Amino acid sequence: MEIVQLTFRSRPGGNQEAGIDRLQGYLAALHKNGQIVGDSPTAKIRGGYLVVVGVPRGDALHARHGNKWVRRAAARLVDGGLCLPEVRLLGHEPETPSPCRCRRRSALILFTNFLSDESAVRCDACFRPVPLFTLPCTSDAGNYLDVLSWQSAYQAVDTLWIGSGVGEQYAHRQLSDVRSSLSRDGRELARLIEDKTRRPVYYYLMKHYGLSDPHERRRRCPSCKRTWILAKPLHGIFDFRCDRCRLLSNVAFDVRITVD
Repeated sequence: MEIVQLTFRSRPGGNQEAGIDRLQGYLAALHKNGQIVGDSPTAKIRGGYLVVVGVPRGDALHARHGNKWVRRAAARLVDGGLCLPEVRLLGHEPETPSPCRCRRRSALILFTNFLSDESAVRCDACFRPVPLFTLPCTSDAGNYLDVLSWQSAYQAVDTLWIGSGVGEQYAHRQLSDVRSSLSRDGRELARLIEDKTRRPVYYYLMKHYGLSDPHERRRRCPSCKRTWILAKPLHGIFDFRCDRCRLLSNVAFDVRITVD
């Protein structure tokens, strides 16, 4: 993920109240289109506003990536008394993955966690995030709000799980059970992305609790009950894959024995 500074200069005679409202609308449109990720702190500066945002890659804010809502928000921004932003690329955010640059992707993975601001769509080959704006739109509104909404819900549940307090058992069921509401919504979203991209899209079932490492490796796909253990873990995370059901999972973390 890259960090970018946006400077919005006020136009002579502009309405400040209308300007900040339309600035927030412009940032919201960029977010829903997958062009900016995470929070976007805004500061009032002399002659305008300064915003620092994360973007999936350096060219994310180029006009060619904007959808109709971004273009409409940009026009409203100008009407509200602000200039289009001056963009300054500050650099790569440490400890975040670079975006997928594979020329062709054979499959995709729907994957996120409570720490991630990046796209929840990953490349099956390199396991790097795929910028949403490079994919066909997934929602009827012509953006990616459905992907972002699922990602937000998943991260909220994952935060409960990591907190290891109130809601821990509930969170584990949501993350690990193929029948949970979170998993059902995620698999439905994965099928939608698969229809749009014409690429297989896999859904990850996290698992922490198990009886033993050998017992775990004998378990079968929770959907079709077929054998799904992989000969070698995929990306060092996934020990199981069912191509029929588009599911991935891991040997339970609390019993996992790592073999070098």
